Amino acid sequence: MSAAVAISGVGRTAAGDASRSAGAAVRAALTDAGTAVPDVDGLLASGIDGPSVADLFGFELRWRTGITDRREVGAAVVQAVDAVASGRVRAVVCVDVLPAPEPEPAADRFGRSGSASGWASWHAPYGAVDETVDVALQARAYIERFGLTRAELARVALVAAANAGRALSLREYLSAPMLADPLCVHDHAATAGGAAAVVLERAGSRPVEVVGVGAAYAVSPLPEQSPEPVSERAAAQLLPVLAGSSPGILLIGDEYSFHVVTWLEALHLCGAGAAAGVLASADTISRGGAFPVNPHGGHLGLGRRPDLDLAVEAVLQMRGDAGASQLAGPPDSSVVALGGSLSAGCLLLRRAG
Repeated sequence: MSAAVAISGVGRTAAGDASRSAGAAVRAALTDAGTAVPDVDGLLASGIDGPSVADLFGFELRWRTGITDRREVGAAVVQAVDAVASGRVRAVVCVDVLPAPEPEPAADRFGRSGSASGWASWHAPYGAVDETVDVALQARAYIERFGLTRAELARVALVAAANAGRALSLREYLSAPMLADPLCVHDHAATAGGAAAVVLERAGSRPVEVVGVGAAYAVSPLPEQSPEPVSERAAAQLLPVLAGSSPGILLIGDEYSFHVVTWLEALHLCGAGAAAGVLASADTISRGGAFPVNPHGGHLGLGRRPDLDLAVEAVLQMRGDAGASQLAGPPDSSVVALGGSLSAGCLLLRRAG
C-alpha cells in the first residue's frame, strides 16, 4: 500500500429491515469516526443496494462497488483499502448486511424438478448444490491426506461456544446430526443476521491502521479445479508484513469450522497438515491461548452475522471497547480473515501510535 490507511470508525446492529439496519450501522460508524458525510466519497455495499445507501446519506461518490455474493466481502474490502491508499478517495464506508432467516416454503412434492446448466451442471446431478457440500468435500480430502480427526475439528466449535458463553461438550458434538460428512450441525453457523459498517480513511479520531492486505479469487467456480486454496494465496500477501510474528487475535470467518483449519495454515501459524496439533490443545486458539480465534464467539458461537462484523470486533478488541468479550489487555494487532472456497480477503491491523 502506498499510504497508511486506518479503520477510523465502526458500527453494528442486530437483524432487522435491511435498509434500516444498514443505515443505523453506517450512522454509528460515521459518528464513531467523527467523519462528516461530505468527506465520504467511496462506498462498498454488500447485501444491500449501494445507490439506496448513498441516497439515504447524500454521499457524493467517486468510487463505488456492490457485492451480490456475500462470500466476496473480504476480497472487496481489500479493494476499498486500495482505493483509499492510492488517493483515489478520501474516505470509504463499507457496509455489510445479512438478513435474518425466513421460514422456508414447504416443498412441492409434485412439482417439476429444476434443471441445471453451465457450471452448476457439474454438481447438480449429484445433489452437491450447497456450499456445505463443497466445504465438506474439502474437509474430507484434508482428513484423508493429513489425518485430522473429528475430535480435533470439534475444538473449533467447542471454543466458539465457550467464547459465546454456551456449553457444548465433545460428546454432544460427536453425537450431533451430520450435515455432510465430516461436518455436523455444530460445524455450520445458523444465520442470525444483522448489519456492520466500517469507515476507511487516511486518519481518524481513534485509528487502527491497516498495515497489510491480501485478496484472491478462485480460478474456477468449481473449487476442486483450483490448484491451491484461495486463503493461501490471499494470506501469502500478508506474510512479508507479519514477518514471522504472531497476531494478537484472529477474527476468522467461521461460518464453517473447517475454514479455521485452512486459515491457520494459510497464515503459517502452523505447517501444512499440522492444524490437528494446534487444535488438539485447548489453550492454543482459546481466549487465553497463543492466538485466540474469535474471542467473542464468532459465527459459530453467536450465529452467522455479516462477515464485516468480524472487522468491527477486531477494532473494538484493539481499542479495549469489546465489553464482555474483551480480552485481558487489548491486543496490539489482529488478522481479519474472510472467505472460503471461491474468494478470500484478509487484513492485518495494528494499533496506531
